Amino acid sequence: MFEQAVNYKNGLYEELSKIGKGLSSDRRLEILDLLTQAPKSVETIANGVGISVANASRHLQILKDSHLVKTKRKGNHIIYSLSSPKISDLVHLLTDIGNSELSDMKTIQDKSDAQDNVKTISLKQAQEEYKNCFVLDVRPSDEYAAGHIQSAINVPLETLKESMPKLPKDQKIIVYCRGRLCANSNIATQILNRNGFDAVSLNSSYYYWNKITE
Repeated sequence: MFEQAVNYKNGLYEELSKIGKGLSSDRRLEILDLLTQAPKSVETIANGVGISVANASRHLQILKDSHLVKTKRKGNHIIYSLSSPKISDLVHLLTDIGNSELSDMKTIQDKSDAQDNVKTISLKQAQEEYKNCFVLDVRPSDEYAAGHIQSAINVPLETLKESMPKLPKDQKIIVYCRGRLCANSNIATQILNRNGFDAVSLNSSYYYWNKITE
């Protein structure tokens, strides 16, 4: 009887540990965070993470074996996505735990926020003010298409400088990207403020924006 209970418990923990294996890499965590934004091809993932396609493929296979991602074919490409919306919740929960429990994460974030020409705005304040502001989404276009803050305009970071003539200088600009693990909103805010705009960085994501408004 007791042996049956031990075998039951051991079997379940062995299966659960497969998820832990998928999460036990900074690169795989970054890939999962990218996929919380939108489904992507291996080439797009490799480019976004800054690794080779071969290396990205190896990480994705581990994530697939861990049942954290799934695939479907789209033309000549294999598209990867999270296996469940619960995986997005898990990634964001891990980030929340890191933000509250890992002091070095806070140090890195504070250093980024303290750069010249970087001004920040809280999620609560942004939701109170955004209807009277210009909201700028600097994520790639596929992530914007998958979901964005109401009224937000998409200008991917790499096209920001050439798009600046189209942006308002007489209105506060709230800039957001993928959230606290992404520096792009701070970078975009810094560029805008150096060029005479009134921009603030919302170091939060569309995911958290929706969580508050649900």
